[in-house]
Amino acid sequence: MTDKLLDQVIRRIKWSSVIFMASFCLLSVMPAHAQKQWQAHADLEIAASKFLHQHFDHRYELKLKFGKLDKRLRLAKCQQMLRVFLPSSREPIGSATLGVRCTQPQWKVHVQVHVKAFTEVLVASRPLARNSNISKDDLQFVRQDISRYPAGVFTETDHLVGMTAKRSIRHDAVITPRMVKPKRLVNRGDIISIIAESNGLKIRTSGEALMDGHQGQVIQVKNNRSGRKISAEVIARSTVRVKM
Repeated sequence: MTDKLLDQVIRRIKWSSVIFMASFCLLSVMPAHAQKQWQAHADLEIAASKFLHQHFDHRYELKLKFGKLDKRLRLAKCQQMLRVFLPSSREPIGSATLGVRCTQPQWKVHVQVHVKAFTEVLVASRPLARNSNISKDDLQFVRQDISRYPAGVFTETDHLVGMTAKRSIRHDAVITPRMVKPKRLVNRGDIISIIAESNGLKIRTSGEALMDGHQGQVIQVKNNRSGRKISAEVIARSTVRVKM
């Protein structure tokens, strides 16, 4: 083999090696490049988590556990900020569903999340008997996950003091609205005071309660002076108010 022919063979081998290495590098890069075209599932959880913390405005300490999305789900990489929304009017506490939307390109997906929300709630500081009136001394604050109480809880003493226990409440029990009722301030047949208010003036007269009533409730009463039946708001013990 001549020197010239040998040089040609060597050059061909070198070029073949270069082409092979270039092809190998291209194949190695393409999967990573292609992967960048899909939205990471973790991005959806980050957006949903941020939304929940803003929604509750630091009222609770949140602990979130997201459900796993199907690994086969591929969403095109969003070119704008992800938008999170509530698919229903239900408060997202406990088992909840959030929607995540992209407008460029357009797609929408729902994510499942279990939301634990911790805050200070009112519990009974001692056993409470049925029909007993609740005072401030009957209450204390304890940190609880309110997702465990779908019927609701009380977080302010002013909303609970003066209520009546519908049934016996054990010591340390979280008090829910189903356990209490407003204190009755007016009994049917009671002789009551009727305060009529008009343009800053107040006129007081007597009447008869035609219904039981609690604080803030509107009941039917009879004006003893005129004999008329009117609607009035219960504002205190044996006292109602009529706005003229």
